[in-house]
Amino acid sequence: MIQQEDWQGVPIYTVSNDVLSFSLCPSINNNLFRVWDKKLNREVLRVPESPQTLKDAPVHYGTPILFPPNRIRRGAFEYDGRNYQFPINTANENHIHGLIGHLPWQVTNISEESDHLSITSTFRTEDFPEVLKHYPNALTLEVTYELRGTSLIHTLKATNNSSTKAPFGYGLHTWFLLDHAPQNWTFELPVSGVWELDKELIPNGTILPLGRFEELSEGISLENQDLDTVFQIGDHERLAVLKQEGCEVRYSASDIFKHWVIYTKGQADNYICLEPYTWVTDAPNSELDPSITGLTGVEPGETLELEIKLDIVHT
Repeated sequence: MIQQEDWQGVPIYTVSNDVLSFSLCPSINNNLFRVWDKKLNREVLRVPESPQTLKDAPVHYGTPILFPPNRIRRGAFEYDGRNYQFPINTANENHIHGLIGHLPWQVTNISEESDHLSITSTFRTEDFPEVLKHYPNALTLEVTYELRGTSLIHTLKATNNSSTKAPFGYGLHTWFLLDHAPQNWTFELPVSGVWELDKELIPNGTILPLGRFEELSEGISLENQDLDTVFQIGDHERLAVLKQEGCEVRYSASDIFKHWVIYTKGQADNYICLEPYTWVTDAPNSELDPSITGLTGVEPGETLELEIKLDIVHT
């Protein structure tokens, strides 16, 4: 079932089946801000109290879309012969988390089939002069959220409608609840290395051995963990797993994603943010090969596709 509802004066869509439901707010960054597990009677994500709360802190609740993700040093880079200058929005004069965090998307399709439910929303950069000022490429982002059993699938199609190649970086900033009980959760993340960061939390080009994170692929307790860490995935499966008794939360992505950022907002308590990124922080300014950083260009007329999947497994 798909219903359009009123959330304190803001239209949202709620999509439900027998086991899960999710709520989507197209007018604020197309944020899928709530997932309700009907079997365990629990919120899966950190849910904002109101639309105003989400507007005031758009990357701190639910599933914010980051285009592009994380920091760009001084907001500036050069790509394919063109200079880009993004707005400065950090204390140390960098840019963070992209250009669309507070902007509206348009719902373009709703589908209700016997075995799956889906809703598609579209964002066109050329509809927003404030975006084109900083990102002068006519790019259309089309996101479909599909609910199929205990799986929630995020599919993106990014189409370049301009005559020049468009630099592309994409990520989600997904806030999972730990119910103030990190000791009850284990976390698995198969990765190959850790990006060394400078004092501005920007990679310096060095990828370190896993060190204390060697056991991540087998699972670590989240008790006493304090993470704000950028991981290189390498040849591993793009999969993060949160486990507690009776439930596994499995978060996976297609191969274009090359990095995870994992953030606990201080010592882990009620939240862990799992952030799959196609490009690493400040990728356009890195001297490393794009095959390592994940910097991708979308050619004129080309459509790039990717997928992120959330599976709730009841055990």
